[in-house]
Amino acid sequence: MADRLIFQLAMLGFLAAAPAAAQTVPVPTEAPGERPAAADVAPGAPSNPASEAATPDPASVPVPEERPAPPEAPAAAAAAPADAAPAAPAEPEAPPTAPPAPARDAPQPAYVSPEKARTEPEPGAPDVPPMAVTPAETVEAAAAVEDAIQCEGELKARGADFTVGETIAEGDCGVLRPVSVKTLSNGTSVEPGTVMLCRTALALDVWVSEGVAPAAKAEFKGAKVKALTQASTYVCRARASEQKISEHSRGSAIDIAGFELSDGTTQPVEAKEAGTPADRFAAAVRRAACGPFRTVLGPGTDSDHGTHLHLDIAARNGDATYCR
Repeated sequence: MADRLIFQLAMLGFLAAAPAAAQTVPVPTEAPGERPAAADVAPGAPSNPASEAATPDPASVPVPEERPAPPEAPAAAAAAPADAAPAAPAEPEAPPTAPPAPARDAPQPAYVSPEKARTEPEPGAPDVPPMAVTPAETVEAAAAVEDAIQCEGELKARGADFTVGETIAEGDCGVLRPVSVKTLSNGTSVEPGTVMLCRTALALDVWVSEGVAPAAKAEFKGAKVKALTQASTYVCRARASEQKISEHSRGSAIDIAGFELSDGTTQPVEAKEAGTPADRFAAAVRRAACGPFRTVLGPGTDSDHGTHLHLDIAARNGDATYCR
Protein backbone atom coordinates (compact mmCIF):
# COMPACT_ATOMS: atom_id res chain seq x y z
CA MET A 1 0.00 0.00 0.00
CA ALA A 2 2.89 2.40 0.80
CA ASP A 3 4.46 1.67 -2.55
CA ARG A 4 1.27 2.58 -4.37
CA LEU A 5 0.97 5.89 -2.52
CA ILE A 6 4.56 6.76 -3.38
CA PHE A 7 3.88 5.90 -6.99
CA GLN A 8 0.76 8.07 -7.10
CA LEU A 9 2.62 11.01 -5.59
CA ALA A 10 5.33 10.68 -8.19
CA MET A 11 2.76 10.60 -10.95
CA LEU A 12 1.13 13.75 -9.63
CA GLY A 13 4.54 15.54 -9.67
CA PHE A 14 5.13 14.47 -13.25
CA LEU A 15 1.71 15.69 -14.35
CA ALA A 16 2.28 19.11 -12.75
CA ALA A 17 5.60 19.60 -14.51
CA ALA A 18 5.93 21.36 -17.92
CA PRO A 19 5.57 19.31 -21.08
CA ALA A 20 9.29 19.56 -21.70
CA ALA A 21 10.14 18.11 -18.31
CA ALA A 22 7.56 15.39 -18.74
CA GLN A 23 9.25 14.33 -21.97
CA THR A 24 12.68 14.08 -20.34
CA VAL A 25 11.68 12.18 -17.23
CA PRO A 26 10.79 8.46 -17.87
CA VAL A 27 7.57 7.29 -16.31
CA PRO A 28 7.79 3.67 -15.01
CA THR A 29 5.07 1.30 -16.08
CA GLU A 30 3.92 -1.76 -14.23
CA ALA A 31 4.12 -5.11 -15.89
CA PRO A 32 1.01 -7.23 -15.66
CA GLY A 33 1.00 -9.35 -12.51
CA GLU A 34 4.09 -7.55 -11.18
CA ARG A 35 2.29 -5.55 -8.48
CA PRO A 36 0.63 -7.78 -5.81
CA ALA A 37 -2.92 -7.25 -4.97
CA ALA A 38 -3.87 -5.43 -1.83
CA ALA A 39 -5.22 -8.66 -0.25
CA ASP A 40 -1.96 -10.45 -0.85
CA VAL A 41 0.15 -7.92 1.07
CA ALA A 42 -0.03 -8.27 4.75
CA PRO A 43 -0.10 -5.20 6.83
CA GLY A 44 3.36 -4.28 8.03
CA ALA A 45 5.03 -6.60 5.54
CA PRO A 46 8.35 -5.35 4.17
CA SER A 47 8.26 -3.64 0.82
CA ASN A 48 9.73 -5.12 -2.29
CA PRO A 49 13.30 -3.88 -2.72
CA ALA A 50 13.03 -3.96 -6.46
CA SER A 51 9.97 -1.72 -6.57
CA GLU A 52 11.61 0.77 -4.20
CA ALA A 53 14.58 1.05 -6.48
CA ALA A 54 12.35 1.61 -9.51
CA THR A 55 10.36 4.33 -7.83
CA PRO A 56 12.20 7.75 -8.05
CA ASP A 57 12.57 10.02 -5.09
CA PRO A 58 10.20 13.03 -5.45
CA ALA A 59 12.93 15.30 -4.09
CA SER A 60 15.32 14.22 -6.89
CA VAL A 61 12.88 14.90 -9.75
CA PRO A 62 13.66 18.36 -11.38
CA VAL A 63 10.80 20.78 -11.18
CA PRO A 64 10.64 23.24 -14.11
CA GLU A 65 10.65 26.95 -13.31
CA GLU A 66 7.35 28.72 -13.38
CA ARG A 67 6.79 30.85 -16.47
CA PRO A 68 5.52 34.39 -15.89
CA ALA A 69 1.89 34.86 -16.63
CA PRO A 70 1.14 36.74 -19.88
CA PRO A 71 0.50 40.51 -19.33
CA GLU A 72 -3.05 41.57 -19.12
CA ALA A 73 -4.42 43.33 -22.17
CA PRO A 74 -4.57 47.15 -21.77
CA ALA A 75 -7.82 48.63 -20.78
CA ALA A 76 -8.05 50.45 -24.12
CA ALA A 77 -7.91 47.12 -25.93
CA ALA A 78 -10.67 45.60 -23.83
CA ALA A 79 -13.65 44.58 -25.79
CA ALA A 80 -16.36 47.18 -25.83
CA PRO A 81 -19.64 46.23 -24.31
CA ALA A 82 -21.93 44.54 -26.73
CA ASP A 83 -24.57 47.16 -26.23
CA ALA A 84 -22.20 50.16 -26.77
CA ALA A 85 -23.05 52.22 -29.86
CA PRO A 86 -20.29 52.74 -32.50
CA ALA A 87 -18.60 56.19 -32.51
CA ALA A 88 -20.11 58.59 -35.04
CA PRO A 89 -17.74 59.74 -37.84
CA ALA A 90 -16.41 63.34 -37.58
CA GLU A 91 -18.40 65.78 -39.60
CA PRO A 92 -16.42 67.74 -42.31
CA GLU A 93 -15.84 71.45 -41.70
CA ALA A 94 -18.34 73.62 -43.43
CA PRO A 95 -16.89 75.92 -46.14
CA PRO A 96 -16.75 79.66 -45.29
CA THR A 97 -19.90 81.39 -46.22
CA ALA A 98 -19.98 84.66 -48.12
CA PRO A 99 -21.20 87.70 -46.25
CA PRO A 100 -24.88 88.20 -46.71
CA ALA A 101 -25.85 90.55 -49.46
CA PRO A 102 -27.11 93.88 -48.21
CA ALA A 103 -30.77 94.28 -48.21
CA ARG A 104 -32.22 96.18 -51.09
CA ASP A 105 -33.46 98.92 -48.85
CA ALA A 106 -30.11 99.27 -46.97
CA PRO A 107 -28.13 102.53 -47.63
CA GLN A 108 -25.35 102.21 -50.22
CA PRO A 109 -21.93 104.02 -50.26
CA ALA A 110 -22.03 107.37 -52.03
CA TYR A 111 -18.73 106.65 -53.85
CA VAL A 112 -17.44 103.32 -55.11
CA SER A 113 -13.89 103.22 -56.47
CA PRO A 114 -13.80 102.14 -60.12
CA GLU A 115 -11.91 98.98 -60.99
CA LYS A 116 -9.53 101.03 -63.15
CA ALA A 117 -8.38 104.58 -62.56
CA ARG A 118 -10.10 107.23 -64.62
CA THR A 119 -7.94 108.78 -67.35
CA GLU A 120 -10.27 111.68 -68.00
CA PRO A 121 -11.89 114.20 -65.69
CA GLU A 122 -14.98 113.05 -63.87
CA PRO A 123 -18.16 114.07 -65.68
CA GLY A 124 -19.66 117.07 -64.00
CA ALA A 125 -16.42 118.07 -62.22
CA PRO A 126 -15.64 121.81 -62.40
CA ASP A 127 -13.07 123.04 -64.92
CA VAL A 128 -9.85 124.83 -63.97
CA PRO A 129 -7.50 126.85 -66.18
CA PRO A 130 -4.75 124.71 -67.72
CA MET A 131 -1.32 124.79 -66.09
CA ALA A 132 1.28 126.76 -68.02
CA VAL A 133 4.04 125.45 -65.75
CA THR A 134 4.19 122.02 -64.16
CA PRO A 135 4.92 121.63 -60.43
CA ALA A 136 8.39 120.33 -61.29
CA GLU A 137 9.03 123.40 -63.43
CA THR A 138 7.98 125.67 -60.60
CA VAL A 139 10.67 124.12 -58.43
CA GLU A 140 13.24 124.91 -61.12
CA ALA A 141 11.81 128.40 -61.46
CA ALA A 142 12.11 128.99 -57.73
CA ALA A 143 15.76 127.95 -57.86
CA ALA A 144 16.31 130.25 -60.85
CA VAL A 145 14.80 133.20 -58.99
CA GLU A 146 17.06 132.54 -56.02
CA ASP A 147 20.09 132.38 -58.30
CA ALA A 148 19.10 135.62 -60.06
CA ILE A 149 18.81 137.46 -56.76
CA GLN A 150 22.22 136.16 -55.69
CA CYS A 151 23.72 137.28 -59.01
CA GLU A 152 22.25 140.75 -58.64
CA GLY A 153 23.99 141.05 -55.28
CA GLU A 154 27.33 140.08 -56.84
CA LEU A 155 26.92 142.52 -59.74
CA LYS A 156 26.06 145.34 -57.36
CA ALA A 157 29.05 144.49 -55.15
CA ARG A 158 31.32 144.84 -58.19
CA GLY A 159 30.09 148.42 -58.71
CA ALA A 160 27.88 148.07 -61.80
CA ASP A 161 24.94 150.41 -62.26
CA PHE A 162 21.83 148.53 -63.39
CA THR A 163 18.12 148.06 -62.87
CA VAL A 164 16.01 144.90 -62.67
CA GLY A 165 12.78 144.76 -64.67
CA GLU A 166 9.68 142.59 -64.59
CA THR A 167 10.07 139.01 -65.76
CA ILE A 168 9.24 138.54 -69.45
CA ALA A 169 7.27 135.46 -70.58
CA GLU A 170 6.37 135.13 -74.27
CA GLY A 171 5.62 131.50 -75.04
CA ASP A 172 8.98 129.78 -75.54
CA CYS A 173 10.77 133.09 -75.05
CA GLY A 174 11.35 135.07 -71.89
CA VAL A 175 13.80 136.57 -69.43
CA LEU A 176 13.73 136.07 -65.67
CA ARG A 177 14.25 139.37 -63.83
CA PRO A 178 15.84 141.12 -66.84
CA VAL A 179 18.78 143.40 -66.09
CA SER A 180 19.31 146.75 -67.86
CA VAL A 181 22.95 147.82 -67.47
CA LYS A 182 23.81 151.51 -67.57
CA THR A 183 27.50 151.32 -66.69
CA LEU A 184 29.80 148.46 -65.84
CA SER A 185 31.99 148.32 -62.76
CA ASN A 186 34.96 149.99 -64.56
CA GLY A 187 32.82 152.91 -65.77
CA THR A 188 32.18 151.63 -69.32
CA SER A 189 28.66 152.39 -70.48
CA VAL A 190 26.54 149.98 -72.51
CA GLU A 191 24.51 151.53 -75.31
CA PRO A 192 21.69 151.16 -75.97
CA GLY A 193 20.12 149.74 -72.85
CA THR A 194 20.13 145.97 -72.35
CA VAL A 195 17.48 143.38 -71.53
CA MET A 196 19.25 140.21 -70.41
CA LEU A 197 19.75 137.77 -67.58
CA CYS A 198 21.81 138.89 -64.64
CA ARG A 199 24.32 136.10 -65.34
CA THR A 200 24.82 137.51 -68.85
CA ALA A 201 25.41 140.98 -67.42
CA LEU A 202 27.86 139.58 -64.84
CA ALA A 203 29.87 137.79 -67.55
CA LEU A 204 29.91 141.01 -69.57
CA ASP A 205 31.23 143.01 -66.60
CA VAL A 206 34.03 140.50 -65.93
CA TRP A 207 35.03 140.36 -69.62
CA VAL A 208 35.18 144.15 -70.12
CA SER A 209 36.97 144.84 -66.83
CA GLU A 210 39.56 142.04 -67.07
CA GLY A 211 39.87 141.51 -70.84
CA VAL A 212 38.77 144.44 -72.98
CA ALA A 213 40.10 147.32 -70.83
CA PRO A 214 43.67 145.90 -70.55
CA ALA A 215 43.77 145.16 -74.31
CA ALA A 216 42.73 148.72 -75.20
CA LYS A 217 45.31 150.15 -72.84
CA ALA A 218 48.04 147.97 -74.36
CA GLU A 219 47.24 148.55 -78.04
CA PHE A 220 46.02 152.18 -78.04
CA LYS A 221 48.53 154.04 -75.86
CA GLY A 222 46.68 153.78 -72.58
CA ALA A 223 43.23 154.53 -73.91
CA LYS A 224 40.22 153.45 -71.91
CA VAL A 225 37.05 151.80 -73.14
CA LYS A 226 34.41 154.48 -72.85
CA ALA A 227 31.38 152.59 -74.19
CA LEU A 228 30.23 149.36 -75.74
CA THR A 229 27.86 149.35 -78.67
CA GLN A 230 25.57 146.36 -78.42
CA ALA A 231 23.54 145.19 -81.41
CA SER A 232 21.15 142.82 -79.66
CA THR A 233 20.25 141.40 -76.29
CA TYR A 234 16.78 139.94 -75.73
CA VAL A 235 14.69 139.28 -78.82
CA CYS A 236 12.24 136.44 -79.37
CA ARG A 237 13.49 134.80 -82.56
CA ALA A 238 15.08 131.65 -83.96
CA ARG A 239 18.79 131.27 -84.52
CA ALA A 240 20.21 132.69 -87.72
CA SER A 241 19.79 130.18 -90.57
CA GLU A 242 18.16 127.66 -88.18
CA GLN A 243 14.75 126.75 -86.79
CA LYS A 244 15.93 126.34 -83.20
CA ILE A 245 15.29 129.09 -80.73
CA SER A 246 18.11 131.60 -80.28
CA GLU A 247 19.85 132.23 -76.97
CA HIS A 248 18.77 135.83 -77.44
CA SER A 249 15.22 134.54 -76.82
CA ARG A 250 16.25 133.62 -73.27
CA GLY A 251 18.22 136.76 -72.45
CA SER A 252 21.45 134.77 -72.26
CA ALA A 253 23.23 136.43 -75.23
CA ILE A 254 24.55 139.81 -76.28
CA ASP A 255 25.97 140.96 -79.64
CA ILE A 256 28.79 143.50 -79.48
CA ALA A 257 29.13 145.69 -82.57
CA GLY A 258 31.94 148.07 -81.49
CA PHE A 259 34.07 149.72 -78.80
CA GLU A 260 34.26 153.44 -78.21
CA LEU A 261 37.61 154.51 -76.76
CA SER A 262 38.52 157.47 -74.57
CA ASP A 263 40.79 158.90 -77.33
CA GLY A 264 37.69 159.47 -79.46
CA THR A 265 38.21 156.53 -81.80
CA THR A 266 35.88 153.63 -82.36
CA GLN A 267 36.89 150.07 -83.03
CA PRO A 268 34.07 148.34 -84.93
CA VAL A 269 33.90 144.56 -84.91
CA GLU A 270 35.05 143.49 -88.36
CA ALA A 271 38.00 141.87 -90.11
CA LYS A 272 41.18 143.89 -89.49
CA GLU A 273 44.41 144.38 -91.35
CA ALA A 274 46.89 141.87 -90.04
CA GLY A 275 49.68 143.18 -87.83
CA THR A 276 47.92 146.38 -86.80
CA PRO A 277 47.02 147.48 -83.25
CA ALA A 278 43.33 147.11 -84.19
CA ASP A 279 43.94 143.50 -85.29
CA ARG A 280 45.78 142.66 -82.08
CA PHE A 281 43.10 144.34 -80.00
CA ALA A 282 40.32 142.42 -81.77
CA ALA A 283 42.17 139.13 -81.25
CA ALA A 284 42.84 139.86 -77.55
CA VAL A 285 39.24 140.74 -76.67
CA ARG A 286 37.95 137.71 -78.57
CA ARG A 287 40.23 135.32 -76.72
CA ALA A 288 39.37 136.92 -73.37
CA ALA A 289 35.65 136.36 -74.02
CA CYS A 290 36.11 132.56 -74.29
CA GLY A 291 35.73 131.77 -70.61
CA PRO A 292 33.27 134.25 -69.13
CA PHE A 293 31.03 133.27 -72.08
CA ARG A 294 30.51 129.67 -73.23
CA THR A 295 29.97 130.59 -76.90
CA VAL A 296 32.00 133.15 -78.85
CA LEU A 297 31.39 133.75 -82.57
CA GLY A 298 32.59 136.62 -84.79
CA PRO A 299 34.24 137.63 -88.06
CA GLY A 300 35.54 134.53 -89.81
CA THR A 301 33.10 132.15 -88.11
CA ASP A 302 30.42 132.44 -90.79
CA SER A 303 28.63 135.11 -92.81
CA ASP A 304 26.07 135.71 -90.04
CA HIS A 305 28.70 136.97 -87.60
CA GLY A 306 30.97 139.08 -89.85
CA THR A 307 30.12 142.40 -88.14
CA HIS A 308 29.65 141.54 -84.46
CA LEU A 309 30.75 139.29 -81.66
CA HIS A 310 28.04 136.88 -80.49
CA LEU A 311 28.55 136.10 -76.80
CA ASP A 312 26.26 133.79 -74.78
CA ILE A 313 26.31 131.81 -71.55
CA ALA A 314 24.34 128.75 -72.76
CA ALA A 315 25.37 125.65 -70.84
CA ARG A 316 27.03 122.90 -72.85
CA ASN A 317 27.75 119.24 -72.11
CA GLY A 318 30.67 118.83 -69.76
CA ASP A 319 30.81 122.60 -69.21
CA ALA A 320 32.50 122.91 -72.59
CA THR A 321 32.88 126.09 -74.62
CA TYR A 322 32.37 126.79 -78.32
CA CYS A 323 34.72 129.55 -79.45
CA ARG A 324 35.64 130.04 -83.14
